[in-house]
Amino acid sequence: MLNVLKVFVALVLIVKCTNSQTSPFPLQFTGPGDHLRTRVPPTEAQFRVVYEWRVIDFAFPLEQLRLTAIYNHDYIPQNNLISDVKAFANRLYVTMPRMLPGVPATLGWIVVPDNNGRTDPEVEPFPSWAMNERGNCSAMQFVQGIAIDAYGILWAVDSGRTETLAPGPASVICGPKLWMFDLRRNGSLVHRYDFPDEVVSRGSNYLNKIVIDDAFGGYAYITDNSGADPGIVVFSRKLNTSWKVRENNSMRAAQNAVQFAVNGTNLGFAIHIDGIALGPYFNPNVVGDNLNRQPIHYDENFERNVYYSPLSSYHLYSIPASVLRNPDFARTANPRQVMAAVTDHGIKSSQTDGMIMDNEGNLFFGLLKDHAIARWNSYTPFTPQHQKIVARDPYFIQWTDGMTFDSEGHLYVVVNRLHNFVAGRLDTNDVNFRILRATTGTQSYVNTAAVINSAVTDNGISIPDGIYETTGFGGFPTTTPQFSGLGSDRRYFYNNSASDITSKIPFLLTTLFTCLLLRR
Repeated sequence: MLNVLKVFVALVLIVKCTNSQTSPFPLQFTGPGDHLRTRVPPTEAQFRVVYEWRVIDFAFPLEQLRLTAIYNHDYIPQNNLISDVKAFANRLYVTMPRMLPGVPATLGWIVVPDNNGRTDPEVEPFPSWAMNERGNCSAMQFVQGIAIDAYGILWAVDSGRTETLAPGPASVICGPKLWMFDLRRNGSLVHRYDFPDEVVSRGSNYLNKIVIDDAFGGYAYITDNSGADPGIVVFSRKLNTSWKVRENNSMRAAQNAVQFAVNGTNLGFAIHIDGIALGPYFNPNVVGDNLNRQPIHYDENFERNVYYSPLSSYHLYSIPASVLRNPDFARTANPRQVMAAVTDHGIKSSQTDGMIMDNEGNLFFGLLKDHAIARWNSYTPFTPQHQKIVARDPYFIQWTDGMTFDSEGHLYVVVNRLHNFVAGRLDTNDVNFRILRATTGTQSYVNTAAVINSAVTDNGISIPDGIYETTGFGGFPTTTPQFSGLGSDRRYFYNNSASDITSKIPFLLTTLFTCLLLRR
Protein backbone atom coordinates (compact mmCIF):
# COMPACT_ATOMS: atom_id res chain seq x y z
CA MET A 1 0.00 0.00 0.00
CA LEU A 2 2.85 2.34 0.85
CA ASN A 3 4.50 1.76 -2.52
CA VAL A 4 1.23 2.51 -4.32
CA LEU A 5 0.93 5.74 -2.39
CA LYS A 6 4.47 6.73 -3.34
CA VAL A 7 3.77 6.08 -7.02
CA PHE A 8 0.61 8.17 -6.81
CA VAL A 9 2.44 11.09 -5.19
CA ALA A 10 5.18 10.85 -7.81
CA LEU A 11 2.65 10.98 -10.65
CA VAL A 12 1.01 14.04 -9.13
CA LEU A 13 4.35 15.81 -8.83
CA ILE A 14 5.27 14.87 -12.40
CA VAL A 15 2.02 16.37 -13.69
CA LYS A 16 2.63 19.56 -11.72
CA CYS A 17 6.15 19.78 -13.08
CA THR A 18 5.10 19.38 -16.70
CA ASN A 19 2.22 21.85 -16.44
CA SER A 20 4.08 24.67 -14.72
CA GLN A 21 6.75 26.89 -16.21
CA THR A 22 8.15 28.15 -12.89
CA SER A 23 7.72 27.13 -9.32
CA PRO A 24 6.29 29.85 -7.06
CA PHE A 25 8.54 28.60 -4.28
CA PRO A 26 11.92 27.57 -5.72
CA LEU A 27 13.88 24.86 -3.99
CA GLN A 28 16.87 27.14 -3.57
CA PHE A 29 16.46 30.43 -1.76
CA THR A 30 18.70 32.93 -0.03
CA GLY A 31 16.58 33.48 3.06
CA PRO A 32 13.08 33.24 4.48
CA GLY A 33 12.18 36.59 2.93
CA ASP A 34 12.75 35.23 -0.57
CA HIS A 35 11.04 31.95 0.23
CA LEU A 36 7.84 33.19 1.81
CA ARG A 37 7.31 36.63 0.34
CA THR A 38 4.03 37.14 -1.43
CA ARG A 39 4.52 38.08 -5.06
CA VAL A 40 3.51 41.75 -5.21
CA PRO A 41 2.74 43.41 -8.55
CA PRO A 42 5.24 46.22 -9.26
CA THR A 43 2.51 48.87 -9.30
CA GLU A 44 1.37 47.89 -5.79
CA ALA A 45 4.94 47.79 -4.49
CA GLN A 46 5.39 51.48 -5.27
CA PHE A 47 4.88 53.99 -2.47
CA ARG A 48 1.90 56.29 -2.90
CA VAL A 49 0.64 59.20 -0.83
CA VAL A 50 -2.49 58.21 1.09
CA TYR A 51 -2.67 61.22 3.46
CA GLU A 52 -1.14 64.67 3.40
CA TRP A 53 -1.51 67.81 5.52
CA ARG A 54 -0.30 71.38 5.40
CA VAL A 55 -0.95 71.56 9.15
CA ILE A 56 -2.25 68.93 11.56
CA ASP A 57 -5.82 69.54 12.69
CA PHE A 58 -7.79 67.86 15.47
CA ALA A 59 -11.38 66.65 15.81
CA PHE A 60 -12.59 69.17 18.38
CA PRO A 61 -16.10 68.33 19.65
CA LEU A 62 -17.30 71.81 18.69
CA GLU A 63 -15.97 74.43 16.32
CA GLN A 64 -16.16 76.97 19.12
CA LEU A 65 -13.76 74.86 21.17
CA ARG A 66 -11.29 74.92 18.27
CA LEU A 67 -11.50 78.69 17.99
CA THR A 68 -11.10 79.06 21.76
CA ALA A 69 -8.05 76.77 21.75
CA ILE A 70 -6.49 78.85 18.97
CA TYR A 71 -7.25 82.10 20.80
CA ASN A 72 -5.72 80.78 24.04
CA HIS A 73 -2.71 79.35 22.18
CA ASP A 74 -3.64 75.85 23.33
CA TYR A 75 -3.72 74.96 19.64
CA ILE A 76 -1.10 76.51 17.37
CA PRO A 77 -1.52 74.70 14.03
CA GLN A 78 2.02 75.20 12.73
CA ASN A 79 3.51 73.75 15.94
CA ASN A 80 2.05 70.27 15.41
CA LEU A 81 3.60 67.39 13.51
CA ILE A 82 3.07 63.64 13.22
CA SER A 83 6.03 61.53 14.30
CA ASP A 84 5.07 57.86 14.69
CA VAL A 85 2.30 55.70 13.25
CA LYS A 86 1.03 52.21 14.07
CA ALA A 87 -1.84 50.32 12.41
CA PHE A 88 -4.51 48.24 14.10
CA ALA A 89 -7.85 47.11 12.66
CA ASN A 90 -9.25 50.05 10.67
CA ARG A 91 -7.22 52.75 12.43
CA LEU A 92 -3.82 54.37 12.20
CA TYR A 93 -2.61 55.54 15.60
CA VAL A 94 -0.35 58.59 15.39
CA THR A 95 1.78 60.61 17.79
CA MET A 96 2.17 64.38 18.00
CA PRO A 97 5.08 65.04 20.39
CA ARG A 98 4.81 68.36 22.20
CA MET A 99 8.09 69.79 20.93
CA LEU A 100 6.56 73.30 20.80
CA PRO A 101 3.62 74.99 22.58
CA GLY A 102 0.10 74.60 21.22
CA VAL A 103 -0.23 70.83 20.77
CA PRO A 104 -3.68 69.88 22.12
CA ALA A 105 -3.16 66.09 22.01
CA THR A 106 -0.02 63.96 21.88
CA LEU A 107 -1.65 60.64 20.87
CA GLY A 108 -4.54 60.16 18.45
CA TRP A 109 -5.94 58.14 15.58
CA ILE A 110 -7.23 58.49 12.05
CA VAL A 111 -9.05 55.95 9.92
CA VAL A 112 -7.16 53.71 7.53
CA PRO A 113 -7.35 55.32 4.06
CA ASP A 114 -10.08 53.91 1.83
CA ASN A 115 -9.84 56.36 -1.10
CA ASN A 116 -13.26 57.77 -0.24
CA GLY A 117 -12.66 60.19 2.63
CA ARG A 118 -10.53 63.27 3.25
CA THR A 119 -6.87 63.20 2.35
CA ASP A 120 -6.14 65.43 5.39
CA PRO A 121 -8.30 63.88 8.16
CA GLU A 122 -8.62 65.46 11.56
CA VAL A 123 -6.85 63.60 14.35
CA GLU A 124 -9.09 62.15 17.05
CA PRO A 125 -7.33 62.20 20.47
CA PHE A 126 -6.79 58.75 21.93
CA PRO A 127 -8.10 57.39 24.17
CA SER A 128 -9.77 60.71 25.11
CA TRP A 129 -9.18 64.43 25.38
CA ALA A 130 -8.79 64.03 29.14
CA MET A 131 -5.93 61.54 28.79
CA ASN A 132 -4.11 64.11 26.61
CA GLU A 133 -4.52 67.05 28.98
CA ARG A 134 -1.36 69.12 29.04
CA GLY A 135 -0.07 69.85 32.54
CA ASN A 136 -1.90 66.92 34.12
CA CYS A 137 0.74 64.43 35.26
CA SER A 138 -1.94 61.73 35.38
CA ALA A 139 -2.35 62.15 31.62
CA MET A 140 0.04 61.82 28.67
CA GLN A 141 2.35 64.77 28.06
CA PHE A 142 4.88 63.88 25.35
CA VAL A 143 4.37 60.69 23.36
CA GLN A 144 6.71 60.17 20.42
CA GLY A 145 7.04 56.39 20.04
CA ILE A 146 4.29 53.78 20.16
CA ALA A 147 4.03 50.06 19.45
CA ILE A 148 1.13 47.61 19.20
CA ASP A 149 1.78 44.01 20.20
CA ALA A 150 0.22 40.85 18.78
CA TYR A 151 -2.56 40.98 21.38
CA GLY A 152 -3.83 44.45 20.52
CA ILE A 153 -2.14 46.31 23.38
CA LEU A 154 -0.85 49.76 22.45
CA TRP A 155 2.33 50.69 24.34
CA ALA A 156 2.93 54.45 24.47
CA VAL A 157 6.21 55.98 25.65
CA ASP A 158 5.72 59.27 27.49
CA SER A 159 8.77 61.44 28.24
CA GLY A 160 6.65 63.53 30.58
CA ARG A 161 8.06 66.91 29.56
CA THR A 162 6.81 69.39 26.99
CA GLU A 163 8.22 72.07 24.67
CA THR A 164 11.51 70.22 24.24
CA LEU A 165 12.53 72.52 21.38
CA ALA A 166 11.65 75.68 23.32
CA PRO A 167 11.79 74.97 27.05
CA GLY A 168 10.66 77.75 29.33
CA PRO A 169 9.01 78.54 32.66
CA ALA A 170 5.64 77.33 31.37
CA SER A 171 6.98 73.95 30.20
CA VAL A 172 5.59 70.88 31.92
CA ILE A 173 7.86 68.39 33.65
CA CYS A 174 6.12 65.22 34.76
CA GLY A 175 7.60 61.82 35.44
CA PRO A 176 8.35 59.61 32.40
CA LYS A 177 5.86 56.79 31.95
CA LEU A 178 4.87 53.81 29.87
CA TRP A 179 1.15 53.57 29.10
CA MET A 180 -0.62 50.42 27.91
CA PHE A 181 -4.08 50.54 26.30
CA ASP A 182 -6.18 47.59 25.17
CA LEU A 183 -7.38 48.34 21.65
CA ARG A 184 -9.72 45.33 21.72
CA ARG A 185 -11.55 46.89 24.66
CA ASN A 186 -12.14 50.40 23.37
CA GLY A 187 -8.75 51.68 24.44
CA SER A 188 -9.12 50.97 28.14
CA LEU A 189 -6.00 51.62 30.21
CA VAL A 190 -4.60 48.28 31.39
CA HIS A 191 -1.32 49.41 32.89
CA ARG A 192 0.73 52.49 33.70
CA TYR A 193 4.37 52.29 34.68
CA ASP A 194 6.36 55.18 36.16
CA PHE A 195 10.06 54.95 35.36
CA PRO A 196 12.42 55.45 38.31
CA ASP A 197 14.77 58.39 38.04
CA GLU A 198 17.89 56.18 38.05
CA VAL A 199 16.64 54.55 34.83
CA VAL A 200 15.00 57.49 33.06
CA SER A 201 15.80 60.99 34.24
CA ARG A 202 12.69 63.07 34.94
CA GLY A 203 13.97 66.35 33.56
CA SER A 204 16.40 65.41 30.79
CA ASN A 205 15.19 62.18 29.19
CA TYR A 206 14.09 61.89 25.58
CA LEU A 207 12.27 58.59 25.28
CA ASN A 208 11.83 58.03 21.58
CA LYS A 209 11.15 54.74 19.74
CA ILE A 210 9.86 51.45 21.15
CA VAL A 211 9.65 47.81 20.05
CA ILE A 212 7.85 44.96 21.82
CA ASP A 213 9.20 41.46 22.50
CA ASP A 214 6.64 38.81 23.49
CA ALA A 215 9.22 36.68 25.28
CA PHE A 216 8.64 35.75 28.92
CA GLY A 217 5.56 37.84 29.56
CA GLY A 218 6.47 40.81 27.38
CA TYR A 219 9.37 43.23 27.18
CA ALA A 220 9.69 46.73 25.75
CA TYR A 221 12.97 48.04 24.35
CA ILE A 222 12.96 51.84 24.24
CA THR A 223 15.55 54.25 22.91
CA ASP A 224 16.41 57.19 25.15
CA ASN A 225 18.47 59.71 23.17
CA SER A 226 18.94 61.95 26.16
CA GLY A 227 21.98 64.13 25.71
CA ALA A 228 23.24 63.25 29.18
CA ASP A 229 22.37 59.55 29.48
CA PRO A 230 21.52 57.79 26.19
CA GLY A 231 20.79 54.08 26.08
CA ILE A 232 18.19 51.36 25.65
CA VAL A 233 15.58 51.27 28.39
CA VAL A 234 14.18 47.79 29.05
CA PHE A 235 10.81 47.20 30.69
CA SER A 236 9.59 43.78 31.83
CA ARG A 237 5.81 43.55 32.03
CA LYS A 238 5.94 40.37 34.08
CA LEU A 239 8.35 41.82 36.63
CA ASN A 240 6.92 45.35 36.32
CA THR A 241 10.37 46.82 36.52
CA SER A 242 12.88 48.51 34.22
CA TRP A 243 16.59 49.05 33.69
CA LYS A 244 18.87 50.69 31.14
CA VAL A 245 21.69 49.34 29.00
CA ARG A 246 24.30 51.93 28.04
CA GLU A 247 27.13 51.70 25.50
CA ASN A 248 29.10 54.83 24.73
CA ASN A 249 30.46 53.86 21.31
CA SER A 250 27.37 52.60 19.48
CA MET A 251 24.62 54.51 21.30
CA ARG A 252 26.08 58.01 21.07
CA ALA A 253 26.29 60.39 18.13
CA ALA A 254 29.24 60.01 15.77
CA GLN A 255 31.02 63.28 15.10
CA ASN A 256 31.36 62.58 11.38
CA ALA A 257 27.55 62.31 11.05
CA VAL A 258 26.46 65.39 12.99
CA GLN A 259 26.53 67.82 10.08
CA PHE A 260 24.30 67.08 7.09
CA ALA A 261 21.71 68.73 4.87
CA VAL A 262 18.17 67.79 3.84
CA ASN A 263 16.77 69.68 0.86
CA GLY A 264 19.00 72.68 1.46
CA THR A 265 18.41 72.85 5.22
CA ASN A 266 21.74 72.47 7.01
CA LEU A 267 21.53 70.58 10.28
CA GLY A 268 23.93 70.08 13.14
CA PHE A 269 22.19 67.34 15.09
CA ALA A 270 24.16 65.48 17.76
CA ILE A 271 21.33 63.00 18.31
CA HIS A 272 22.13 59.75 20.08
CA ILE A 273 20.42 56.36 19.78
CA ASP A 274 17.13 56.78 17.93
CA GLY A 275 15.76 54.15 15.54
CA ILE A 276 15.23 50.61 16.83
CA ALA A 277 13.93 47.34 15.37
CA LEU A 278 13.48 43.78 16.62
CA GLY A 279 14.86 41.11 14.31
CA PRO A 280 13.65 37.56 13.61
CA TYR A 281 14.57 34.49 15.64
CA PHE A 282 17.72 32.62 14.85
CA ASN A 283 19.67 29.76 16.37
CA PRO A 284 22.93 31.01 17.86
CA ASN A 285 24.08 27.43 18.53
CA VAL A 286 24.09 26.31 14.89
CA VAL A 287 27.50 27.25 13.50
CA GLY A 288 29.68 26.28 10.59
CA ASP A 289 28.49 23.19 8.72
CA ASN A 290 26.68 21.70 11.72
CA LEU A 291 23.27 21.98 10.06
CA ASN A 292 21.81 18.53 10.59
CA ARG A 293 21.50 18.21 14.36
CA GLN A 294 18.10 16.86 15.26
CA PRO A 295 16.05 17.48 17.19
CA ILE A 296 16.67 21.17 17.84
CA HIS A 297 15.19 22.30 21.14
CA TYR A 298 13.21 25.49 21.67
CA ASP A 299 15.82 26.76 24.13
CA GLU A 300 18.45 26.53 21.39
CA ASN A 301 16.31 28.59 19.06
CA PHE A 302 15.63 31.57 21.23
CA GLU A 303 17.59 34.59 20.14
CA ARG A 304 16.70 37.80 18.38
CA ASN A 305 18.82 40.80 17.62
CA VAL A 306 17.72 44.29 18.57
CA TYR A 307 18.94 46.60 15.82
CA TYR A 308 19.51 50.29 16.44
CA SER A 309 21.28 53.38 15.22
CA PRO A 310 21.92 56.86 16.57
CA LEU A 311 20.36 59.46 14.31
CA SER A 312 23.80 61.06 14.03
CA SER A 313 25.52 57.94 12.73
CA TYR A 314 26.11 56.01 9.52
CA HIS A 315 26.31 52.67 11.32
CA LEU A 316 23.75 49.98 12.09
CA TYR A 317 24.32 48.12 15.33
CA SER A 318 22.65 45.27 17.17
CA ILE A 319 22.67 43.63 20.56
CA PRO A 320 21.08 40.27 21.45
CA ALA A 321 17.65 40.59 23.05
CA SER A 322 18.70 38.07 25.69
CA VAL A 323 21.41 40.47 26.82
CA LEU A 324 18.94 43.33 27.14
CA ARG A 325 16.50 41.15 29.09
CA ASN A 326 19.11 40.38 31.74
CA PRO A 327 18.85 42.99 34.52
CA ASP A 328 21.99 41.64 36.20
CA PHE A 329 23.97 42.30 33.04
CA ALA A 330 22.72 45.90 32.93
CA ARG A 331 23.61 46.34 36.59
CA THR A 332 27.02 44.66 36.77
CA ALA A 333 28.56 44.59 33.28
CA ASN A 334 31.51 46.88 32.72
CA PRO A 335 31.82 49.00 29.53
CA ARG A 336 34.09 46.46 27.86
CA GLN A 337 31.56 43.65 28.42
CA VAL A 338 28.70 45.71 27.02
CA MET A 339 30.77 46.69 24.00
CA ALA A 340 31.60 43.02 23.39
CA ALA A 341 27.89 42.21 23.17
CA VAL A 342 27.32 44.79 20.43
CA THR A 343 27.71 44.01 16.72
CA ASP A 344 28.57 46.72 14.22
CA HIS A 345 26.90 45.51 11.02
CA GLY A 346 28.30 48.16 8.73
CA ILE A 347 27.71 51.48 7.03
CA LYS A 348 24.60 53.14 5.60
CA SER A 349 24.81 55.88 3.01
CA SER A 350 23.02 58.38 5.26
CA GLN A 351 21.61 59.08 8.69
CA THR A 352 18.42 57.25 9.73
CA ASP A 353 15.48 58.16 11.93
CA GLY A 354 12.63 55.64 11.46
CA MET A 355 13.11 51.92 10.90
CA ILE A 356 10.98 48.79 11.18
CA MET A 357 11.38 45.03 10.77
CA ASP A 358 8.77 42.89 9.06
CA ASN A 359 7.88 39.29 9.94
CA GLU A 360 10.24 37.86 7.33
CA GLY A 361 13.38 39.54 8.59
CA ASN A 362 13.43 42.53 6.24
CA LEU A 363 14.51 45.83 7.78
CA PHE A 364 13.03 48.97 6.22
CA PHE A 365 14.76 52.23 7.11
CA GLY A 366 14.96 55.81 5.95
CA LEU A 367 18.02 57.50 4.46
CA LEU A 368 17.49 61.14 5.38
CA LYS A 369 19.88 63.08 3.17
CA ASP A 370 19.23 60.67 0.27
CA HIS A 371 15.44 61.24 0.43
CA ALA A 372 15.07 57.48 0.27
CA ILE A 373 13.61 54.37 1.89
CA ALA A 374 15.78 51.26 1.88
CA ARG A 375 15.28 47.57 2.60
CA TRP A 376 17.79 45.05 3.94
CA ASN A 377 17.28 41.32 4.32
CA SER A 378 18.73 40.74 7.80
CA TYR A 379 19.74 37.19 6.80
CA THR A 380 22.40 38.71 4.54
CA PRO A 381 25.46 40.86 5.31
CA PHE A 382 24.78 44.58 5.78
CA THR A 383 26.75 45.60 2.70
CA PRO A 384 25.83 48.27 0.11
CA GLN A 385 24.80 45.64 -2.45
CA HIS A 386 22.32 44.14 0.02
CA GLN A 387 20.79 47.50 0.98
CA LYS A 388 18.11 47.98 -1.66
CA ILE A 389 16.58 51.41 -2.32
CA VAL A 390 12.84 50.82 -2.62
CA ALA A 391 11.79 54.48 -2.96
CA ARG A 392 13.55 57.77 -3.61
CA ASP A 393 12.05 61.22 -4.20
CA PRO A 394 13.52 64.61 -3.18
CA TYR A 395 10.08 66.21 -2.88
CA PHE A 396 7.77 63.57 -1.43
CA ILE A 397 10.33 61.85 0.81
CA GLN A 398 11.69 64.52 3.12
CA TRP A 399 12.55 63.03 6.51
CA THR A 400 11.11 59.56 7.00
CA ASP A 401 10.04 58.93 10.58
CA GLY A 402 7.61 56.36 12.01
CA MET A 403 6.67 53.19 10.11
CA THR A 404 4.07 50.45 10.48
CA PHE A 405 2.60 47.37 8.80
CA ASP A 406 -1.08 46.56 8.66
CA SER A 407 -2.66 43.10 8.48
CA GLU A 408 -3.17 43.43 4.71
CA GLY A 409 0.53 43.49 3.86
CA HIS A 410 0.91 47.27 3.54
CA LEU A 411 3.81 49.32 4.83
CA TYR A 412 3.01 52.88 5.96
CA VAL A 413 5.73 55.53 6.35
CA VAL A 414 5.44 58.97 7.96
CA VAL A 415 7.24 61.79 6.14
CA ASN A 416 7.20 64.95 8.26
CA ARG A 417 9.91 67.40 7.12
CA LEU A 418 11.31 67.46 10.61
CA HIS A 419 14.39 69.30 9.34
CA ASN A 420 12.20 72.31 8.48
CA PHE A 421 10.12 71.96 11.65
CA VAL A 422 13.07 72.20 14.04
CA ALA A 423 14.66 74.98 11.96
CA GLY A 424 11.48 77.07 12.05
CA ARG A 425 11.16 76.92 8.26
CA LEU A 426 7.81 75.16 7.96
CA ASP A 427 5.72 76.67 5.14
CA THR A 428 2.05 76.25 6.01
CA ASN A 429 1.10 76.98 2.39
CA ASP A 430 2.84 73.79 1.29
CA VAL A 431 2.19 70.14 2.16
CA ASN A 432 4.45 69.31 5.11
CA PHE A 433 3.28 65.96 6.41
CA ARG A 434 2.51 62.82 4.45
CA ILE A 435 1.76 59.19 5.07
CA LEU A 436 3.01 56.95 2.28
CA ARG A 437 1.88 53.38 1.64
CA ALA A 438 3.25 50.47 -0.37
CA THR A 439 2.38 46.79 -0.56
CA THR A 440 5.10 44.43 0.69
CA GLY A 441 3.02 41.31 1.30
CA THR A 442 4.51 41.06 4.78
CA GLN A 443 3.41 42.04 8.26
CA SER A 444 4.83 43.51 11.45
CA TYR A 445 7.68 41.89 13.34
CA VAL A 446 5.24 41.19 16.20
CA ASN A 447 3.69 38.52 13.95
CA THR A 448 6.96 36.62 13.75
CA ALA A 449 7.00 33.14 15.28
CA ALA A 450 7.60 33.84 18.97
CA VAL A 451 8.90 31.89 21.92
CA ILE A 452 6.71 32.51 24.95
CA ASN A 453 7.15 30.73 28.29
CA SER A 454 9.19 27.89 26.78
CA ALA A 455 6.78 27.37 23.90
CA VAL A 456 7.12 28.31 20.26
CA THR A 457 4.00 29.91 18.85
CA ASP A 458 3.11 31.31 15.47
CA ASN A 459 1.50 34.75 15.67
CA GLY A 460 0.42 34.93 12.09
CA ILE A 461 2.94 33.86 9.45
CA SER A 462 1.21 32.27 6.49
CA ILE A 463 2.91 29.03 5.51
CA PRO A 464 2.47 27.60 1.99
CA ASP A 465 1.10 24.06 2.21
CA GLY A 466 3.52 21.27 1.38
CA ILE A 467 6.66 23.40 1.29
CA TYR A 468 8.31 22.16 4.45
CA GLU A 469 7.53 20.59 7.79
CA THR A 470 6.17 22.96 10.43
CA THR A 471 6.46 20.77 13.51
CA GLY A 472 9.55 20.75 15.63
CA PHE A 473 10.99 21.93 18.90
CA GLY A 474 9.11 19.35 20.94
CA GLY A 475 5.99 19.37 18.78
CA PHE A 476 5.25 23.10 18.77
CA PRO A 477 4.50 24.62 15.34
CA THR A 478 7.22 26.96 14.16
CA THR A 479 8.40 28.86 11.14
CA THR A 480 11.59 30.01 12.77
CA PRO A 481 14.52 30.02 10.33
CA GLN A 482 17.82 28.38 11.21
CA PHE A 483 21.09 29.47 9.68
CA SER A 484 24.69 28.39 9.79
CA GLY A 485 26.24 31.30 11.63
CA LEU A 486 26.63 35.05 11.66
CA GLY A 487 29.25 35.37 8.95
CA SER A 488 28.79 36.48 5.38
CA ASP A 489 28.46 32.92 4.03
CA ARG A 490 25.05 31.87 5.31
CA ARG A 491 22.85 28.97 4.38
CA TYR A 492 19.25 28.71 5.47
CA PHE A 493 16.95 25.86 6.24
CA TYR A 494 13.83 25.16 8.25
CA ASN A 495 13.89 22.64 11.05
CA ASN A 496 11.84 19.54 10.32
CA SER A 497 13.06 17.29 13.08
CA ALA A 498 9.61 15.89 13.82
CA SER A 499 9.71 13.80 10.62
CA ASP A 500 12.10 11.06 9.64
CA ILE A 501 13.38 12.93 6.63
CA THR A 502 16.37 10.64 6.04
CA SER A 503 14.13 7.74 5.09
CA LYS A 504 12.43 9.84 2.42
CA ILE A 505 15.56 11.17 0.70
CA PRO A 506 15.88 8.48 -2.02
CA PHE A 507 12.20 8.80 -2.93
CA LEU A 508 12.34 12.60 -3.01
CA LEU A 509 15.51 12.67 -5.08
CA THR A 510 14.04 10.23 -7.61
CA THR A 511 10.90 12.32 -7.95
CA LEU A 512 12.91 15.53 -8.26
CA PHE A 513 15.15 14.03 -10.95
CA THR A 514 12.11 12.90 -12.92
CA CYS A 515 10.61 16.41 -12.69
CA LEU A 516 13.80 18.00 -13.95
CA LEU A 517 13.99 15.63 -16.93
CA LEU A 518 10.39 16.36 -17.90
CA ARG A 519 10.88 20.13 -17.58
CA ARG A 520 13.69 19.97 -20.10
